[in-house]
Amino acid sequence: MRFSLLVLFLIALAAPDARAQRGNFGIGGQVGEPTGVSLRLGAGPGALDFQAGWNLSDNFLFAQGHYLFANNPLPTSGADVRAFYGPGVFVATHGDDGPGDDETAFGLSLNAGVSAFFNSLEIYGQITPRLQLVDETGFDLGGGLGARIYF
Repeated sequence: MRFSLLVLFLIALAAPDARAQRGNFGIGGQVGEPTGVSLRLGAGPGALDFQAGWNLSDNFLFAQGHYLFANNPLPTSGADVRAFYGPGVFVATHGDDGPGDDETAFGLSLNAGVSAFFNSLEIYGQITPRLQLVDETGFDLGGGLGARIYF
């Protein structure tokens, strides 16, 4: 994962200075809960933000998606730094002992964080409180640090 983030960073540094030309599709990776891939479709309010992580040896899959209500610029000296937040949902499956022993969790979540843009590279940190509603009721806290390149 560290190597992937380094490659993403180097590609973004090689890209032309295109703050105004940054695309609306971002793809990258995240370290945290979940650790895995990260996608963002759109820019500003109304963007869709997705993360997914998996572990095939443990038959584990986690996915979450959020609709971002806000993607507001923060007052900084020259850097493009933005705060974002929005509601969403998550689903997780885990099967320890083979077929028939799968556990599935589903619930509501809220995603909030800060992004910094450098050309077409986004570095972000986020926190994600989650309310599990299906298989049982519970509260969990996720989040992570990640990077995405925009096309």
